[in-house]
Amino acid sequence: MNTYFVYVIWNANHQRYYIGQTENVGERVRQHKDPQNTFSRYTKRFSGSWELIHKEGFETRRDALAREKALKSGQGRQWLKDSVLSR
Repeated sequence: MNTYFVYVIWNANHQRYYIGQTENVGERVRQHKDPQNTFSRYTKRFSGSWELIHKEGFETRRDALAREKALKSGQGRQWLKDSVLSR
């Protein structure tokens, strides 16, 4: 059974975060760090190092997509600010 992940990466140089979902977090974070990678249009605009600061696992892609959408909502962004970004 595959596991799907929702992840949050942080760029301290630009004080920006990115929320995404994937089956392979390590590979996806590597892609975000590579400015030549065409899969990372948002993150490649910001120089510096992106680091993984949060991930959650789900049994289905549908559940992962629902959580990603929730984290991108107003309440989700507030939860990230209070729980994850404040560490």
